[in-house]
Amino acid sequence: MGWPGRDRSKHSWHYNTVQSVNQYALCLLVFLLSSCCFAFAQDELTAVPNRPTVSTPAQPVQPGVLETEWGLDASGSEQDINGLLKFGVNKNFELRLTNDPFLADSGTHGVGDTGAGFKYRFTQDSGRQPSIAFMYMAKLPTAGDVLGTGELDHTFMLLVSKDLGKHHFDFNIVVNLLGKPQGGFDRDVLNALAWSHPLSGKWGATAELSGVTSPNASTPASAQFLAAATYTARPRLVLDCGMTARITGDIPHFTFIAGFTYSIAGLYRSRPQPVEGDARRP
Repeated sequence: MGWPGRDRSKHSWHYNTVQSVNQYALCLLVFLLSSCCFAFAQDELTAVPNRPTVSTPAQPVQPGVLETEWGLDASGSEQDINGLLKFGVNKNFELRLTNDPFLADSGTHGVGDTGAGFKYRFTQDSGRQPSIAFMYMAKLPTAGDVLGTGELDHTFMLLVSKDLGKHHFDFNIVVNLLGKPQGGFDRDVLNALAWSHPLSGKWGATAELSGVTSPNASTPASAQFLAAATYTARPRLVLDCGMTARITGDIPHFTFIAGFTYSIAGLYRSRPQPVEGDARRP
């Protein structure tokens, strides 16, 4: 978010920020190209992308599979590189670790917060029954109190996913408990509904509406719309690119987003179970 009255004419900070973003982007590009080459030498895995939407699908990654997601978000006042590491313990249980190795916000840049948690699926998409899962994440304040709040947060999520023909839907209800310096928690509720559909060949499209309530008197509620394209380079490697647009609230008017999801390896001796009979984004 922009800071009112902040002097944005400090060219040295702007140069350092752009240089840092370029360095991280180059590292991501090298990793992505290496991943593409590595993918040809491995048995095929099937990625289960959680990005580029705010909402998260109910489906975990394949059992025994280690999967990663990386993305770049950029607006006029905020930029970040965000990462997610997922591991499928079994067909219904997934461990998750998130981190923003680079975060810049109106004159300040550094490392963002870290998150750790899990996803557990209760039901699998079949007939009229959707996939339903619960997810918990704890935010560890590694960003400090300048780029972050410096406090521990808790997030509880109900995830519902369903395929209707070739149309895929993800609906999330998220309750955030946001730690306060003086003790206790602020609370907000986020709702997100995402739609995705395959297009021609390896291309797909996704769109989403999401909004979050106000946690306190100084932070207004906000809502946004997202539209993005996806490209399945290989079953284990999915690229995405799109934009978010502000509907209301103190958030950037437009944000560019781009990234990828990559299944690194199957760590169990048996072959990973194929992704079938469950809701999955195209």
